Amino acid sequence: MNKTRNQIVLYLAIVLMVGGSLLGSWVNSGFGNVKVEEVSIWQAPGFKVSAYLYTPKNLEGKAPAILAIHGLNNQKNHMANTALEFARRGYVVLSMDMSGHGRSTGKNMDYGAGGPAGLAYLRGLPTVDTENIGIVGMSQGGFAGAMGAITSNPEGYSSVFFMESEVNAPGSMDLSAAKYVKNAAFNIGTVTELGVMVFIGKGSDAPVSPVLQPLFGTESPIEVEKIYGSIADGTARILYQPWEDHAGSTDSLPAIGNALQWMQMTLKGGNGLSPSKQIWPLKFIGTMLALFGAMLFLFPMGSLLLETRYFKELREEVPEYRGYNGKAWWIGALITTALGPLLYLFVWNHMFFVPWISPNRLWPQNFTNVYMIWSVLVGIISSLLLVAGHFLILKKRGAGLFQYGLTDASGIFDWNKILKSVLLALGILAPVYLLLVFVDAVWHVDFRAWVVTLLPLTGQRFLAFLGYLIPFALFFIPQGISFAGFQRPKNGKLSLGKEMLINSIVLALGALIWLLMLYLPIIAGGSIIFSSNPMIQTAAGMGGIYYLPMLVLWPLVACLYTYFFRKTGRVYVGISVTTIFIVWYLAAAGVFAVAL
Repeated sequence: MNKTRNQIVLYLAIVLMVGGSLLGSWVNSGFGNVKVEEVSIWQAPGFKVSAYLYTPKNLEGKAPAILAIHGLNNQKNHMANTALEFARRGYVVLSMDMSGHGRSTGKNMDYGAGGPAGLAYLRGLPTVDTENIGIVGMSQGGFAGAMGAITSNPEGYSSVFFMESEVNAPGSMDLSAAKYVKNAAFNIGTVTELGVMVFIGKGSDAPVSPVLQPLFGTESPIEVEKIYGSIADGTARILYQPWEDHAGSTDSLPAIGNALQWMQMTLKGGNGLSPSKQIWPLKFIGTMLALFGAMLFLFPMGSLLLETRYFKELREEVPEYRGYNGKAWWIGALITTALGPLLYLFVWNHMFFVPWISPNRLWPQNFTNVYMIWSVLVGIISSLLLVAGHFLILKKRGAGLFQYGLTDASGIFDWNKILKSVLLALGILAPVYLLLVFVDAVWHVDFRAWVVTLLPLTGQRFLAFLGYLIPFALFFIPQGISFAGFQRPKNGKLSLGKEMLINSIVLALGALIWLLMLYLPIIAGGSIIFSSNPMIQTAAGMGGIYYLPMLVLWPLVACLYTYFFRKTGRVYVGISVTTIFIVWYLAAAGVFAVAL
């Protein structure tokens, strides 16, 4: 019966991955009316820009064009919603990976972040009307990618849309490059986490930003959605202020609609389709279903592999629980949920501005390094707490390595079974990875739900993945042991489903509270409460954006720990799956600060 149920769930997960990806791909092609292809652009020896080229199939003559550039630590896929909507309106669109991002080579900010190469490629296409080219840059894609393109060829474009971005680099009042900026729109969300980018404490203060006002030629508050200057002579400026946060702008009906409206106002051509008629939410649903299917797949796949002759010996009885109970369990749960969030901003503030470990060839991704240092720090403290709890409390109850899911009943480590556990984890994840590679290569979509994105690894990213495995294992090993032998709710007597739910809450609740402390004041019209220091506000805002995925990933991790401990009586399968999956997730998406 269990085998049949697992097969049904497995087939459902495959249907979600394939069906969701097909839906996403169909919408991404404008219901089949747009050709989407991946192109490689070589700007310099050894430097490649990877991009998706969107070409409407019913073009007659030359068409206006858009260069779409994503934000920091994102990829070209993040601009897919924007790209497909422009393509539906008759624009040729090049959505590119900045240098060091996605499948582009080099390191972050190399060669104008790749912007000059993208603009030059777009201008060289025979289908493009070079007199009507617009640029849409999100966050770093604006102040670095778009400005890199603009300064490289000031006459090579006609209009620019800064999506949660600005002309100047964050923290700089230097507006010397503004003389090259023609017909510029600025979209700053009223609940942005990164108002400090334009020297404001909260998004709604954008009209009085000291770096925006000079661009608009006014010392008075900028009037929202009023055109300053002249479109005809290229001096037009406009400020949009939708209700959205920084990371949400790429999945925002108002932000994408504003970009469409501005380009329709400032560029000639296109079919005039209303900016309000957007279909990308259907794509979002498809890729979200595919991501859910990928996560769901891990559980029945693991169970079915445990039924095979090779892995069957890993199935053992769950050892008797002798861990914390009563008040001690609640204290342990509180520490588990609070430890990571309490250290998170501290690590972000130090690593983001004065990194304890500079990016290098072993650990080349600066944002992944922040996660790594945080994980190692939490892992060391967690390990010390586990050792202390064992010797001070649990040893007296007869708890030992066997009860913690580490050894057999005689206290012996079975290295053959540990190795098989790692191989099982690889067998569980391999089908998801291979299907994702196919979906990415053929259908040009990924498994995605807003800020949670699962991507394939390039060769360079695989090397980074290998380098990060051991440091992150130092976090997941004590955490997996804690949930197996120290922190099982109700003395381990709950059903599997209830235990998975409680462990998910314990692991994710602290992250949720931290994020609510960050976002609720912003949503209420205030600013970040953690500090008035702009540097700490930047760290908190960036940290918040990169903490959001934990609301999805931590429940998954908790469920994997619990599920496979209950299936095998050991911690190794759950720890292996979570470590490999999370490091894959990070290494595939992280920006390179060092070129490999």
